[in-house]
Amino acid sequence: MFGGESERDLSKHFPPPPEEAQPTAEEEAGEAAVDGGSQGDGTTAYRPPAEDLEDLDVAPPTALFAVQSFFHLIATGDLSGAYERTSTETKERITAEAFEQRYRDIWAEATIGGFTWEVQPQDDSNASSHEVEISYQTTFFGEIKELVQARTLRQPHWVVNWTPDLMFSSLGSPGYLIRTLIETPPRGEILDRNGVVLAGETEVVIVGVHWDSISDEEFVLNFFTERVGVEEEDVRAIIYQDVPSYQYIPVAVLALDTSPDVIREFEQLASQGILVTRQTRRYYPFGDVAAHVVGYLQEINPTELAELFVEGYRAGDMVGRDGIEQSFERILAGRRGGSLSIVDPIGRPVREIVNRPAIAGANIRLTLDVRVQQLAETALGEQPGAVVAIDPRSGHVLAMASYPRIDPNSIVDGVTQEEYDTYFFDERQPFINRAVEQIYAPGSTFKVVTLAAALEGGGYEITDRISCPAEWMEVGDQPLRNWKDTNQGRITLSQALAESCNTVFYELGLNLDRIDTDLLPSVASGFGFGQATGIIGLNEESGVIPGPAWKATHFNEAWFTGDTLNMSIGQGFVAVTVLQMANAYVALATNGVVSTPIVAQSIEPVGAPPQVIERRSLSVLPVSADTLEQLQAALRTTVSQPYGTGFYVFRGSVLRIAGKSGTAEDQVVDAETLAAVDEEEVEQAEEEIEVELASEQTEEDEDQQAQEEEEVTIGPYTTHAWFAAWANFGDPRLVVTLVLDDGQSGSDDAGPIVQRILEGAILNNWVP
Repeated sequence: MFGGESERDLSKHFPPPPEEAQPTAEEEAGEAAVDGGSQGDGTTAYRPPAEDLEDLDVAPPTALFAVQSFFHLIATGDLSGAYERTSTETKERITAEAFEQRYRDIWAEATIGGFTWEVQPQDDSNASSHEVEISYQTTFFGEIKELVQARTLRQPHWVVNWTPDLMFSSLGSPGYLIRTLIETPPRGEILDRNGVVLAGETEVVIVGVHWDSISDEEFVLNFFTERVGVEEEDVRAIIYQDVPSYQYIPVAVLALDTSPDVIREFEQLASQGILVTRQTRRYYPFGDVAAHVVGYLQEINPTELAELFVEGYRAGDMVGRDGIEQSFERILAGRRGGSLSIVDPIGRPVREIVNRPAIAGANIRLTLDVRVQQLAETALGEQPGAVVAIDPRSGHVLAMASYPRIDPNSIVDGVTQEEYDTYFFDERQPFINRAVEQIYAPGSTFKVVTLAAALEGGGYEITDRISCPAEWMEVGDQPLRNWKDTNQGRITLSQALAESCNTVFYELGLNLDRIDTDLLPSVASGFGFGQATGIIGLNEESGVIPGPAWKATHFNEAWFTGDTLNMSIGQGFVAVTVLQMANAYVALATNGVVSTPIVAQSIEPVGAPPQVIERRSLSVLPVSADTLEQLQAALRTTVSQPYGTGFYVFRGSVLRIAGKSGTAEDQVVDAETLAAVDEEEVEQAEEEIEVELASEQTEEDEDQQAQEEEEVTIGPYTTHAWFAAWANFGDPRLVVTLVLDDGQSGSDDAGPIVQRILEGAILNNWVP
């Protein structure tokens, strides 16, 4: 429909899928084989059919049969049946409930998921002892082979004289237990693209108390309040816990810049019951820089513990929350090691059954450049919003900033549930990464999509001239207004994009709707909107590209011409993320290929080559090569020509910049909210067409800034400002996209911030 793909050879961006490997004859034979147990080959004892071993109404004819029946019932999970095969002495030593619980506890501790067994053959099937080889399948330790001796008695039929030795040899002594000791390896670092550490490990000094050594409680209280700076109420709450007097109670973590002399002074207070310990913990050297991308650590919760227990995680462990820390948790954490041992009643190891070495966590190298990241965050300041800066040649995200944010060190240091809830329920939502987890109406930055649809599917040429009146009355009985209140005459489509004429785009939208109601939505989808970008390491919203089918599904309503008109200027139901917009402009600035942006560049295991995360091509913009060049040129005139909305903002720049501004209403359109709106308001809103707020302004039109336009909206909304741009035109090195949650003008509010980031990154040679 759109044509043009044949004009460019883009096959290199879309490699063919790998051919599926065909199984060999040996593999097919292996898959077809069925394990039938012992085959009577002389290496193992003959095993009766399962139904015979499970029949508790039949007395075992031999001691061998009793042993086989016992282990078969254990292996199939019938612990009560196995208990019935045990001796009178066994039943006097342990109840059925305790017997079953002992198995469940040991299997949980050793992460046993099942086992196979074989009784070793011998001449006498009624021997008093039979050797059994057990192969335990464990989640944590892998396969564990164990050789046990099953003793039998005749009472009057054959039974197993059970002891815990039948689980693991040497476990039968009174009070002996199975114990898993976990070894936690060093957590991998998170690095920027130049190897600068964004998340690593450091040693912290902890000061606490030991009650058995305290002689002067008042001295201890004063020490923590006056020397350490802890509130007295908090000190009392910590140290007066109902715990044994011999237990060490940590009270405070000293600041990382605490003088060594001060620490040595504190270490001299052991006789007063004040003890100093050291601990390794996660540390974020740049504080809240890139906090939403990097993430943070927090104590494992019960749900996570239930899932990760078999991997060696235990209560009190720290796990990744949000960002890279969470997405790459298992890679950063490495593989926990440990030993499975039999211990005596006071916990001393008696026998090590198996040992699994720990494997250190791998480092994750990001594409972020901490210098560009700091530049973006400084430029954004304390304005709620988000910035994404991408190298369009590689798709590498050099900066992703979102404000407000939280210093992850404050979370790792430990916050109360009340403090965490305060953060979490803050109406400014500091935990939300606005670049990928927040969706916005794109406003006029979306007009390039509408223009693309008009050029490819609407029969228009870029040089066509269309009237740009102050008011447009082609649909409905309410005028739709341009942001300028004067008639601009007939202007080319290139100029219409540059000066962001709403009424021209209403005209384009109307004709696109008449041709095909799915035309504009399908082109928008081709730009990557309404779907995840596929970025690895971050959670992202898919956004919304509405259309007839979408509206019918979500609202059970027909698609109106007004919906297309709203969409043509980036309003209505359409919603995108900042990353999606940046990624679309990357494709516009380069060869028209929409690819996955990259923020996690490589996984770097200790002592092994790095595993590079490759960029994937997703699609091609639904435009021809000629149309792509025309769109690029039109976006350049937005900045380079006096009628362009970005001209007066960027006219002093030494860079050749192209881009688009936009201001939009972010409207609540989810079904739940819409259902709560008064029906009359909904009906009225359906009849009216939302229009864009006064947004695109040049120096000549500053006197119109205060003008507000009447419109009907559904539910709450906020006005926000966009700017998406790249430099240099013709040799794109950096694409920067910005949204300000409370911005009033894309040009005036967002434009200068984008300029500062582009110039700072490129002129300082931070972009290769």
